[in-house]
Amino acid sequence: MDSLEDIFAALRLDFDKHVVRVHRLHILRHFGQQLTSIEARDPPVTEEERLTLYASALLQAHDLFAYGECSLQPLPFPGLKPKLIQLGRKPQSARTAGAE
Repeated sequence: MDSLEDIFAALRLDFDKHVVRVHRLHILRHFGQQLTSIEARDPPVTEEERLTLYASALLQAHDLFAYGECSLQPLPFPGLKPKLIQLGRKPQSARTAGAE
């Protein structure tokens, strides 16, 4: 599977395309956390139970954002440093900064 949409299709689930387009990474993060929990169960789940639990976890992750139930937290991307961007202002270069 190459995309989140492929996972929905494989599990035969309907989804809101706009929600997936806007919240793709958040949905995947929540879904991944649920999968980790499912796979850590002892005793392990059967294949049939696994598919049911996967479908439920994906719908739950989708619905968190479809119905605004989840506060958005920045996703942790290692090595990426947040930067402050000021809109509407041109950055001053060394030449123009001294000319004022």
